[in-house]
Amino acid sequence: MRFSIEGEAVIVHDETLDRIFHVPRRVRDLSAKELADIGVPTLSEVLAALPVATLIDLELKEQPSDALFATVIAARGAAAEGIVLSSFQPAVLHRVKEFAPTWPRWLNAETVEEAEQAAALGCVGLSVAHDLLNDVRVRNWYEAGLEIAAWTIRDVQGAAWTRDPRMTALCVEGEGVTAARAAMR
Repeated sequence: MRFSIEGEAVIVHDETLDRIFHVPRRVRDLSAKELADIGVPTLSEVLAALPVATLIDLELKEQPSDALFATVIAARGAAAEGIVLSSFQPAVLHRVKEFAPTWPRWLNAETVEEAEQAAALGCVGLSVAHDLLNDVRVRNWYEAGLEIAAWTIRDVQGAAWTRDPRMTALCVEGEGVTAARAAMR
């Protein structure tokens, strides 16, 4: 998730609109109206369209605006029901904690060193690159009270983690989908 020039939360992954929309502009340089005209939805539109029972991971790619917090509260209440806020950036998670200390936060990590910060940051969960998974690390993270997710499983070896009860979620694609289905049987 990123933010428009006026701070409205919009659902877009990349910093620029090149890859998906073929528009050579930065998200933060455009208004919510300009982004909507390109096809980028606002968070408020997406939350209004989804049932409250839908669990949503809002991955924050940059520091959250006050409008983000107002949007989440308007859609899901003061407890942000069904919302998890995640980020690769500890400073972003600190900002969320300052505004809403009880909202669930997850640290996204690409290295073991990054992953080891999750508990100290007060996160309830940790989402790691699948190549960081091994029994010792998963056990340590789980025993630290963290929910654990991994991305992106693309093969049979990675899909074996679908049988591990300590795993909360896995992101799978390609051959990993078939392998994960087989592993769950």
